[in-house]
Amino acid sequence: MKYLDELLKRLAVVSHHGDLHREVTGIGYDTRKLAEGNLFVAIRGFKRDGHQFIKDAIGKGAVAIISEIKPPDWFDSSFIAWVQVPNDRQALSRLSAAFFDYPSEKTHNVGVTGTNGKTTVMSLIASILSHEGPTATIGTLGMYFPGIARKLGLTTPESVDILRFLAEARDLGCKNLVMEASSAALKLHRLDGIHFSQAVFTTFSGDHLDFHHTMEDYFESKMRLFENLNPEGWAVINVDDPSSARVIERLESKYITYGFSGHADVGPLSFQFSLPGIEAQVRTPRGNIEIKSPLIGKINLSNILAAIASAVVKGTSFEHIAAGLRDFRPVRGRLDIAYKGDFTVLIDYAHTDQALESLLLSLREIVQGKIILVFGAGGSRDKTKRPRMGQAASRYSDFVAVTSDNPREEEPQAIIADIICGFVPNFKDYLVESDREEAIRKAIYLASPGDLVVIAGKGHEDYQIFRDQTIHFDDYEVVQRIVANQGGE
Repeated sequence: MKYLDELLKRLAVVSHHGDLHREVTGIGYDTRKLAEGNLFVAIRGFKRDGHQFIKDAIGKGAVAIISEIKPPDWFDSSFIAWVQVPNDRQALSRLSAAFFDYPSEKTHNVGVTGTNGKTTVMSLIASILSHEGPTATIGTLGMYFPGIARKLGLTTPESVDILRFLAEARDLGCKNLVMEASSAALKLHRLDGIHFSQAVFTTFSGDHLDFHHTMEDYFESKMRLFENLNPEGWAVINVDDPSSARVIERLESKYITYGFSGHADVGPLSFQFSLPGIEAQVRTPRGNIEIKSPLIGKINLSNILAAIASAVVKGTSFEHIAAGLRDFRPVRGRLDIAYKGDFTVLIDYAHTDQALESLLLSLREIVQGKIILVFGAGGSRDKTKRPRMGQAASRYSDFVAVTSDNPREEEPQAIIADIICGFVPNFKDYLVESDREEAIRKAIYLASPGDLVVIAGKGHEDYQIFRDQTIHFDDYEVVQRIVANQGGE
């Protein structure tokens, strides 16, 4: 049984009205899901203002309103409480932590942030830690723990949803949590209720400027993860990234670096890349370790180094590290082979210029034939990266099919034009096809033995968003259909 006055103990309060010793049955921010006895946190959203739904919340039996503003004149505190707080989203996170008995204080929690690589690094760390004990994951692909599986619409869900899930996992014996920490979630205080043991920094480059508007705000949002580390926590830093020095100089925690640089704490002594996977010998502060992985390319060896560094500072045995890397299979839509025959088709989520460049450079090291790239860019999102993506595609591919990703409110041809204007001078080896399935078909029909067709941008997604509708669209299904038909022909 929870009471409002108890839940408020770790929360800054500006003022309160009404009796605070009220039983609370739950916490909500959406009146459509609100139940009798719940707290209602009125959040000023980007599309809707929660204050517009306060009367609905009261009508549904809310016992208290949590808000950044004072109660209006019509409010009657004789039967419901009103608590004014400095920050509504921070209040939602901290109240949720209190309501679920601070579940993150009972587990080892790793947050992974960066423009690229979050999903794979998170999944690799989880694979290693699962050899030590039951491990939960939260990220782009959903929230998972043995017995619990939930798909998400966001890379990092709302705080109350995270903490409810973690409480359920804790009650089922969870020992570790590994999660993606998106810049938006950090900026919006969704992770304020998580007690992080480690924070991992992968890469930093231009993305999400439709939300952050400036690169500085984007960077500062990511830094929140490291500022929230407990004093005994560890930061795991990709020293190969140009922004790593900025991160390190701000740290107040212990840290370990990884990368190909000779002064990285965790780095490769030797490595071999092929389409079947990676073999490497890696140096660490605890000695050298031999690893094998079915993942592909230099970009994934960097991801593996991040996971090794995270495990090393936790004290995980080399046996468990090697087993976790050996047993790990590619994350759906992340450098994942969709077809292998005379030529190979690979699907990846790369949707920024840096991700596209790193992907193509990694593949260039292991592919003997041509690289045929199919990609587009999302509509109604950061437009500044489109020409940079075009430049990377034209510089590191042998042939490019420019197509649609999720055009949303924009015209596909306008997005494609933005991409093409970034092509290197005199680049002629490309075609334009706004129909994504047709673009994939043309790329596959162009492939010769030994070639690699790379389909980038959507990765694991099984939908495509247009102005007036969202349709089912899965790059994997399209590839299988085209290859099957090609075989028939």
